[in-house]
Amino acid sequence: MLESKKISWREISNVLHRRLLIEIIVALVVLVGGFFVLHLGRATPTAAPKYTATSQVLLTLPESKQQVVLEQTVNPQYVTTFADVVGTDLIARPVRTKLAQQGIKLSLSALEKMVDAHTNNNNSLIEINVTTDKRVTAKQIAQVYAQVASQNVKPIMGLGRGKVVTQPRVNQVLAIQKLPIKRIAILVIAAIILGLASGCVVEILDRRIRSRYFVASTLAATPLILTQQPTAIELATVRNTLDIATPHAQILVAQLPNASSELTAAVQALAQQYAAAGDRVLLVDLATDTAMLQQFAVATTPADYQGGTVARLPQSPATPTLLTLAEFERSLARLKGDFQRIIFVAAGAEIVGNQQLALHLAAARLLLLQQGVTTKKAAYQLQQQSQSTTPVNVVLYFGN
Repeated sequence: MLESKKISWREISNVLHRRLLIEIIVALVVLVGGFFVLHLGRATPTAAPKYTATSQVLLTLPESKQQVVLEQTVNPQYVTTFADVVGTDLIARPVRTKLAQQGIKLSLSALEKMVDAHTNNNNSLIEINVTTDKRVTAKQIAQVYAQVASQNVKPIMGLGRGKVVTQPRVNQVLAIQKLPIKRIAILVIAAIILGLASGCVVEILDRRIRSRYFVASTLAATPLILTQQPTAIELATVRNTLDIATPHAQILVAQLPNASSELTAAVQALAQQYAAAGDRVLLVDLATDTAMLQQFAVATTPADYQGGTVARLPQSPATPTLLTLAEFERSLARLKGDFQRIIFVAAGAEIVGNQQLALHLAAARLLLLQQGVTTKKAAYQLQQQSQSTTPVNVVLYFGN
């Protein structure tokens, strides 16, 4: 029952779209699980912890100069400029010399990388942050930087002075170890691939009919394509096809591999089509009307049909009965005298009992297959079992 077919990208696209929810769920599960595994699998950081020491320098001006520089306040541009100067060699060189006297030897570039000086434009405070891997060293450098900076305000800027207002405060910097970009990219790609693959796997495991190709390849039949609610023109096509194949087909068996309200309604609509064409039509459900058929096999049972243009057998409280071939033939002999068309409805994938008798006596069979509802196994079983019992076999496919 395996199908061999050239790849159709449109069908693959339809499959992926149909299983989109499953694909998204699988992709999200893979992503969440993958990030969790990557987080647990990260090696313990071997780098030494980092410490940040912060000191502050307040810039002030002499009273005689305060009227000159922005109304007794230090000009923000003046403060910002000096904050930028703190990060240059003008301050770093004397700081480096003083640190060397205290036993801390650093290159000029290394020292400048450790230091970050900034200010808030709304005040005259310059904050100096020093980050190193040793607590004591960070505190010493921040202290020396603040002292040197406060002493060099006037020599560098030409006026003003600085004052160290706080001693260095040291805080440990929590090192955040970043996940490697390469692994994250691989994880995202794997999640997408596994998500798409899950949709394909679910589609393969779903053995329902998804396209008419199954009918043509496995069942070896060219189906008549109908919509889920067939139009009058589509039903007329079915009726004309049967009339051409079997002009005097009085007994029809409509087989539904899987019970479906849409397929049952389609059979009823087809019966209405025959009635509209002038036939007197009887619709019989083999699941519920067999007890009444058995009673009709007795000549003395009165014929009292129900329904309008399409007649139905009287409802009987008796449970479904297994008929004999003789009983079936006698009841049909009576029904044929009253109706030009008798349509039996048989739901199920097994041709046994009454269904087998009906097929044995039928002039033609209609196999109704519904896309997304009918299972491949049920359709295949019916096609294989009934090929030798029905002279005319018409497949109706409800889908696209």
